[in-house]
Amino acid sequence: MTNFIKHLAEYYFNKYQTNISDFCFVFPGRRAGLFFQQHLSLLISKPLWSPKTITINEFIQEFTSYQIADKITLVFELYQVYEEIYHTGTSFDEFLPWGEIILNDFDDIDKYRANPQQVFSNLMSIKEIEADYSFLTEAQIETITSFWHTFNPHKLSEHQTEFIRIWEKLYEVYERFNQRLHDKNMTYEGAVYRTIADKIDQKEPLGIQYPKVIFVAFNALNSCEKKLFHHLQIGNKADFIWDYTPWLLPDKMAPTHPHEKIKAHEAIRFIELNLLDYPAPSDWHFPCAKEMPDIKITSVATDTAQTQVVHQFLQAHPNNEKNTGLDSALQTAVILTDETILLPILHSIPDEIEKVNITMGYPIKNTPAYGLLELVFDLQKNGRKTKAGKTWFYYRNVIPILTHQYIEPLNPELHKEMAYSFTRQNKIYIEGNELNKNKLLASIFRVVEKSENFSSYLIDLLQQVYAGLQNSNHSQGIEKEFIYQLHLTITQLADLIKKLQVEISPDTWIKLFKRTADLKSIPFSGEPLKGLQVMGILETRALDFENLIILNMNEGIFPQTGATNSLIPYSLRKAFNLPTIEHQDAIFAYYFYRLIHRAKKVQLLYNSSAQGMQTGEMSRFLFQLKYEYPPEKLSFSTAVDNITISPSRDFYVNKDAQTMTILNQFLQGGTRKLSPSALSTYFECPIRFYYKYILKASEPDEITEEIDPRIFGTLFHETVEEIYKHLVGKEVQAQDIEALEKDKATINRALQASFNKYFNQDLNQNDFKDIQGKNILVFDIIKKYIFQFLKVEKQHAPFFLKGLEKVVHTEISVHEKNICLGGTIDRLDEKDGAVRVIDYKTGAGDEYFNKVEELFLQSKHKSKKAIFQTLLYSYILQKSDSQLPAYLPGVVWIKKIFTSPDYSLKIGTQTRNEKLTLQAVEKEFIELLKQHLDDLFNKDIAFSQTNHTDSCIACSYRGICGK
Repeated sequence: MTNFIKHLAEYYFNKYQTNISDFCFVFPGRRAGLFFQQHLSLLISKPLWSPKTITINEFIQEFTSYQIADKITLVFELYQVYEEIYHTGTSFDEFLPWGEIILNDFDDIDKYRANPQQVFSNLMSIKEIEADYSFLTEAQIETITSFWHTFNPHKLSEHQTEFIRIWEKLYEVYERFNQRLHDKNMTYEGAVYRTIADKIDQKEPLGIQYPKVIFVAFNALNSCEKKLFHHLQIGNKADFIWDYTPWLLPDKMAPTHPHEKIKAHEAIRFIELNLLDYPAPSDWHFPCAKEMPDIKITSVATDTAQTQVVHQFLQAHPNNEKNTGLDSALQTAVILTDETILLPILHSIPDEIEKVNITMGYPIKNTPAYGLLELVFDLQKNGRKTKAGKTWFYYRNVIPILTHQYIEPLNPELHKEMAYSFTRQNKIYIEGNELNKNKLLASIFRVVEKSENFSSYLIDLLQQVYAGLQNSNHSQGIEKEFIYQLHLTITQLADLIKKLQVEISPDTWIKLFKRTADLKSIPFSGEPLKGLQVMGILETRALDFENLIILNMNEGIFPQTGATNSLIPYSLRKAFNLPTIEHQDAIFAYYFYRLIHRAKKVQLLYNSSAQGMQTGEMSRFLFQLKYEYPPEKLSFSTAVDNITISPSRDFYVNKDAQTMTILNQFLQGGTRKLSPSALSTYFECPIRFYYKYILKASEPDEITEEIDPRIFGTLFHETVEEIYKHLVGKEVQAQDIEALEKDKATINRALQASFNKYFNQDLNQNDFKDIQGKNILVFDIIKKYIFQFLKVEKQHAPFFLKGLEKVVHTEISVHEKNICLGGTIDRLDEKDGAVRVIDYKTGAGDEYFNKVEELFLQSKHKSKKAIFQTLLYSYILQKSDSQLPAYLPGVVWIKKIFTSPDYSLKIGTQTRNEKLTLQAVEKEFIELLKQHLDDLFNKDIAFSQTNHTDSCIACSYRGICGK
């Protein structure tokens, strides 16, 4: 393989020998300089001072005595100037995103030597603009005018007016900002670039100490860089070595017909001009690849599937065992266009590859340690401190912290029990004293009211977590590095804020921290000049590899899409030769084509699935290859997972001795009773009955912060029971119910008591009225249902209220087995010589049936469940007290309380039916019940899955049985 950096080292060493020590080599990135020095070291036989190898930013910084300030300092200084000029009263927090945009614009204006006064001219005066722009070309004036005409002064929106108001004074902001930095001996990168260019114009010496500066593998040059390059070129103090893809040059791309004009490829948009303006030394021979690489474009269904393809690629292209040092480092590379998949890719590397060098850092914002701090930030945002001095925290913030992978292991028994306890008690808001069970929890669960305390609060937390990891038995090296880097970031931010002497809110402190952390990455240790290289796209500049696999070649990821964050509109950017979106696209295209130029085998992966914001569209670069690249060198494939789906088999559970022992607990002398709801479960699905009542596999608890239908019905039921309990054993008249309607305080107290039982809070607490409005709304809705229920009850009065929550039980004989049946009847009352057995139901269901057997069919039982259960309760009640008169099963359908006052159930069709009584269907009902009970207690009949799959939709055990 022809190697660009190796060829560069050989050329300069052979040409200049020991004089090379005085040279300065300027690279676009540090990685290329490191490889250059290593190649150079292999050429020398005697000790030699290494030439200086630096990046362009480091080279530029040598020209200034001012300190280049960090971004947060610059934004703060800009904020001071902004407020001095605009007097908006905007907080620093609100200004922060604006400030970053303005800073980027100032940086571009300086680097591209645009006239800031002209750029920020008054938008409203087109004639003045045309006069001011008289020095511009006609094309530039036309481009600018295409933007101005949209700002009709008579048709301006509120946002346009505000934009113009800000725009008109941005030049003043620019001037004052630069003066303020100058007074404080600070600057920013763009200002340094402009200063160098201005010095050259004024013929001031730059003071370059090197006899020769070699600029290697640059591409898009800003105006200041061009000025510097030209100055050094005239003085014969610089060489320019360009790296590009020669087969994209116009003279290499033959037209398909004589009259076709070849348009310059975007990947060489800048290189063409660079080669003309700053030619390489005449004796430099560009290391061109002898043949184009074999390229394979692979579609994958998911990001995870990419890891499998990477594994296969690395196994198919193992490092040559004969290669050592640089040869092995330049053999194979995995290129990530999306840094977030770094860790999955590392896990996909075959075990036989021992040496791996990761040249890109892992974003600190993707680490578990950062995730913990985000949980803590949410905790602080939602925490409340009352006037009484109590501290309350929201359960959604508390439980994730207790169960976090760094917190839970520090005291697993305590932290798990606390999380389980809060869940079991359905605690939505948790008082601070309940959380202060140890030093760690006490330091976390407190409200930080002042931003200056945030750094010490977080550092204390991180130190305790770090100490816990230090004491653990497992190797936690990478986790400790995550924590250390966050500790460093917090300390730096605290020092900066202290130095700026500015008061900020806790929210602003959090935003500043997040923006600072966004720029941080975790460096990986390793030998950069050996083994497999895992790299980001920027680290590949000037480097060549034989085998390449590039991931996430999707449009929007590579190249990135979206408008530039700028206050300067596109038309003005174009007119003043500031970088635009096309500029960025051309840079990405250069990176891509240059990288694959000298490779031998290249595999390009893209995710074809559309998920979230991702469209599943392959990158435009892949489309370009498809139409421009030689077909014999390009192939397409789709990564397919071989998935075999075996047909689902019927699942059943035989009744072994242990199961029969548990079932026998429902027999005479046992400890359990079969309730109507348990039998309903059995009729709907025998295997669900097995899980729920034999194995007692309960659903995991979770905190319910909003009222679901089940709790809604419970609240209604318990409230009615509470307000009716003083009427048990009495004849209830219409006036009794009217008295209840008027006693709203009693109804409120009853409902609040029931509400507090399930939501662990008092609705009268002033502390929480601002954060639980949804449940207060439901509270009022339940009250409306209760008052409507009382209104309906007056139509049924008078009646004798025999009991509420009546516990009943009996035995039924089935083939010499006495089976215990029992349960709790919601309400018993007597009216017109019959006893009404009433159940309260929140859900939907039928109030009629045609044949008794329908009550026992899997396909129909769900809708007839209320009828079956009230009939069974009626039978149990009759068996336990045969002196009572006729029994009428009934249901209070809460959903129908506003439309129907009828509690009775019907036998017949929906249109032709009569009121249901136990006596009318008792014989057939009991016979069918005994048949099913006989099946339940028959050891030879297994528990099987339901054949009616509609019952599986909301089943909690669906994941177990696989139906």
